[in-house]
Amino acid sequence: MSHALPDTPDLLSEEYRRSPYPIFDTLRRHHPLLYDARLDAWIISRYEDVTRAFRDADVFSSRSWDDQLRPLVQHSLMAMDGEEHTRHRRLISPAFQRKRLTERISSSIEASARQLVHAFAAEGSADFAEHFSRRLPVRVIMRLLGVSEDNADFRRWYRAIVDYSGNFDQNPEVTRAGLAAGGELAAFLDEQIRRRRADPGEDLISLLCTSEVDGARMTDDMIKSFGLVLLAAGGETTEKALNLTVCHLLDNRLGAAASTEERLLDRALAETLRLTPPVQVITRVTREAVTLSGGNLPAGALVFLLVGAANRDPARFERPDTFDVYRKDAEADRAFAGAAQHLAFGSGRHFCVGASLAHMEITTALRVLFDMLPGLRLSPGFVPQDVGFVTRGPRQVLIEFPPVSAHATR
Repeated sequence: MSHALPDTPDLLSEEYRRSPYPIFDTLRRHHPLLYDARLDAWIISRYEDVTRAFRDADVFSSRSWDDQLRPLVQHSLMAMDGEEHTRHRRLISPAFQRKRLTERISSSIEASARQLVHAFAAEGSADFAEHFSRRLPVRVIMRLLGVSEDNADFRRWYRAIVDYSGNFDQNPEVTRAGLAAGGELAAFLDEQIRRRRADPGEDLISLLCTSEVDGARMTDDMIKSFGLVLLAAGGETTEKALNLTVCHLLDNRLGAAASTEERLLDRALAETLRLTPPVQVITRVTREAVTLSGGNLPAGALVFLLVGAANRDPARFERPDTFDVYRKDAEADRAFAGAAQHLAFGSGRHFCVGASLAHMEITTALRVLFDMLPGLRLSPGFVPQDVGFVTRGPRQVLIEFPPVSAHATR
């Protein structure tokens, strides 16, 4: 008896918009290598294939990022391959060493988180997405770059660039505003770079200005491009990871444990990145024809790496659709470095250079949140609704808690 295959999954369908995970399951099982004519791209969804694409940079080129981000950031680290990528990463990486980051900004992350919680703690309810996670990443980035928090223009640029980076529907007004903001920010960074070269400090721009490997230094354009990528890629993903982790913790009634159990937040963030990665899709272009578990990819193919599907592959993870902070097959100890089993930060040479920063920022912020707001829960009846294609997360996170006096939160 023959069994007909399910209908070909549609990544642009309303079903996908509601929840991509059932479609991911169908893709892994029945269409592990699929050409989508509307996207003009090949789609891969199995863990072994996505991992191969991340790690085999000789076959899978990152230059597809140039097509997506070049209008905003020019030629960036994410779009580099081979020796060019190695050279640029060696110049950038020292500035992101965890010890230096901890010394420079950990206290400011905690202070900013406390200020944000303090602003709504007496109300007894809030939209965590609006009043916390949309605001914290820009404060951290401003601190990193040595920009005054009084700079309203920078906050406006940040929001426009984040919206631009997630504008898969190509809304022309969002595109226009994002490109305009990118131009204004680039001019601002030009001036900041000029000043830091003349009088360097301890901020990220200064560290990049003075970084040197084998006699080579970063050019002004390289530093400016990296600053723009930091906003376009780093800000939005941190925002979504904050929202997603809070939702998982509260939905699984782990709020009380979050402020008392050592390392629970590390494990919760690691499991969030596996189960619901903020970045669902990464692109590559094949330099040559290649055979994967699902079939043959031609040379010159645009490839969609479905991170969200790979991270739920039952061939790699037990009970892959379950949120389990004590999971043994994706240990938190390895989740924020190149040995991570999940693929939310990529893998191989392009493993996210800011992973340690994201880890520190999110866990520090959530520790403050659960310490300051005992009894925190999702608002009764509220069900988070994730949205987005390339990046995905809830727009709203409605929370309730016993009101805390202004004096008690100081």
